[in-house]
Amino acid sequence: MVKAVIFDIDGTIYSYVENDRIAVKSLCKFAQDVLKIEEKEFRAVYSEARRIVKEERLTDGGARHSRVLFFQTALELLGKNPFCHVLEMYDIYWDNFLANMKPFEGAAEFIKKLHDSGKKIALCTDMTAHIQYRKIKQLGLNKLVDFMVTSEETGLEKPARVMFELALKKMKVTAAETAYFGDSPERDIAGAANVGITPFWYNGEGIFENKNIPCVEVHSYSEVINSEIFF
Repeated sequence: MVKAVIFDIDGTIYSYVENDRIAVKSLCKFAQDVLKIEEKEFRAVYSEARRIVKEERLTDGGARHSRVLFFQTALELLGKNPFCHVLEMYDIYWDNFLANMKPFEGAAEFIKKLHDSGKKIALCTDMTAHIQYRKIKQLGLNKLVDFMVTSEETGLEKPARVMFELALKKMKVTAAETAYFGDSPERDIAGAANVGITPFWYNGEGIFENKNIPCVEVHSYSEVINSEIFF
């Protein structure tokens, strides 16, 4: 029986794809109403801004996910003054994103059951810390989770060993005593397995393909909520 469980957040506890879709749509409306940029053009520029930040300027670490940097770069590409719009765009994106968040079916119940049974719970996420704290509070899980490790904190993203090892260190458990839930086979599952943590691939949305990485595949938290592995 495991003593601790580590969760990825985005795409594992809730649907990142659905909430990002809603948030980007709200940005498109802002672009049309305020920037006078049509949706198709804005989407193309926003996509290019993300690529520039994540592939040309920052190749690792939590800052490569910063929406402030995405919006700043997009506005620069559009010839708009970032100082006039970045903060408003940040609020529009995240306010709409957070307002529509809800845990995957069974996720909150599973985490609560782990907490109530005395298991230590940590989060391991490729993102900046501030917004991840906001997400967990919005999901109603803030009183159930003990620790969080972000790529902002470590300077490296999953599957880097430091991400998983720091989570183990914070919880004061060994890899053999720990299970990990994540949606990305290459980042989450391979990373956890490489340090000896038992990986569970949450494949609830079918976004990623597992390229023969050994793990337990889970499509719903109902499959594990009564498992003898955890309780």
